[in-house]
Amino acid sequence: MRRAVPGVRRVLVRARFRLAGPAGPPGVTVDPGPGAGPAGAAAAGALAEAGLGYLGGHLDLRTYGPAPRAADAAHAARRAVHRALAARRPHPLR
Repeated sequence: MRRAVPGVRRVLVRARFRLAGPAGPPGVTVDPGPGAGPAGAAAAGALAEAGLGYLGGHLDLRTYGPAPRAADAAHAARRAVHRALAARRPHPLR
């Protein structure tokens, strides 16, 4: 069990990304909230890095605790996009 460190804030950021598909509008939509701007940009960047920048989707970002740092929100968004893309594509060895 971790001990609380004085002066260190604990923030939990969870993100879920749903792909819209080729028929959906391009771009990433994010509900307004703390960290939404950096998270949306990171999600769009992760799609572009995967070569799927023409796809769009919705990012559901939830935070618990104080407002998250921009880096924490962006990291959670990138992980959510990677999980969504991994679930979409079959493994090449299967």
